[in-house]
Amino acid sequence: MRFQTALRYLTATLIMSTAVSAQASWKLDSDASQLTFQTTKMAKTGASTVETHTLDSWRARVNDKGQLSVEIDLDSAKTGIEIRDQRISEKLFEAGTYPLAVMTATLDMPTLDVMEPGDTQEMDIDGQLTLHDSTQSLPMSLQVTRLRGEQWLVQTVKPVMVDADKFSLVGGIRTLRDLAGLGDIATQVPVAVKAVMIKEE
Repeated sequence: MRFQTALRYLTATLIMSTAVSAQASWKLDSDASQLTFQTTKMAKTGASTVETHTLDSWRARVNDKGQLSVEIDLDSAKTGIEIRDQRISEKLFEAGTYPLAVMTATLDMPTLDVMEPGDTQEMDIDGQLTLHDSTQSLPMSLQVTRLRGEQWLVQTVKPVMVDADKFSLVGGIRTLRDLAGLGDIATQVPVAVKAVMIKEE
C-alpha cells in the first residue's frame, strides 16, 4: 500500500514537472495587434463626438510564470491629425519627461498552455498601470483564444476605463481642450486591446 501511494505521488510529481517545463514565454506579434483609445469631445454648442485613436508603438511579453509586461511609447498616438498627435505627446502625456506607460499583471499560464486551437478562456485580472509617474490598479476582463500553431489571441472583453484624474492628466486634457476651442473633453478614456501572442521556447 505504501509502495502504491509513493508510486502515485511520484507519477503526479512527474506529470506536474513535465507541465511546468513545457510552459514557455510569449511575445507580441505587433503587426497583428492593436491598442486603441477613445476620446469624447464636447463642442461649446453641447454636441459631442466620439473618436477612436491608436497607440502604434508598444511591446508585450509574458514569461513562463505568467507575468505580463506591456510597454507603450507615449509619443506614438495616431489620431489622423498630425498637429493633434504632437499636442497629445507634448501637452497631455509630456512624453519627453514620461516616455512610457507600463502595465504589469499575472496570467494563469498552466491553464492557457493546455488550451487546444479554438479553445477560449475568459479571465478577470488586476493590472498595475504606471503612467505619468503614477501607478494605479486597473481591473481588466480578458478573453484568450488559442489560434492555429503556437499563437494566442488576447483581447479585452470590454474597454478598460482609464481615469485621467488618477494619473494627473486632467491639466493636459484642459490644455488640449483650450487649444482646440472645445467646450470639454471627457477625462474617462476607454482603452481596448487586441494582442496576438506567439509562444517562444
